[in-house]
Amino acid sequence: MQFLLLVFVAIGLLGCGGTVQKTADTGQDQQAPAAVAPATLPAEPEKPAAVASLPAPPRTPDFSPEERDPSRLLALGRGDLSSILGKPAFIRREMAAVVWQYRTEACVLDLFLYELNHALAVTYYEFRPRRDAELARDDCFVSLLQRGISRAAQS
Repeated sequence: MQFLLLVFVAIGLLGCGGTVQKTADTGQDQQAPAAVAPATLPAEPEKPAAVASLPAPPRTPDFSPEERDPSRLLALGRGDLSSILGKPAFIRREMAAVVWQYRTEACVLDLFLYELNHALAVTYYEFRPRRDAELARDDCFVSLLQRGISRAAQS
């Protein structure tokens, strides 16, 4: 029943719209001239099955307040970090520290790992903006978490 309703709504909406043409010189959409009526164009057969088979857009995972808190990274080792954030974009050694760097288009997260109980673990982290953008730390961390999830899914 809902499918038939969807088909009737789609047919009704198709009949209401005019033809839109893209001009080559400006790249802007413009309405077709009034002399070309949509009724004169050959009608394409309806494909209601195509409407029903469209894949759902990928759902962004929701993170709990605890998961969104970057302080949960403190004292984590390399394996746990990799499972949460994926592979770092850059690793460098600074004296006794190992710095793992994660990047997005808007920000950078540096994780400083020092030896704790005979293993490397995060003891400090720092967010910073890329370029001259303003830093939204929470958005940056969520973006990094999402990247870590998508990378883990690809492996």
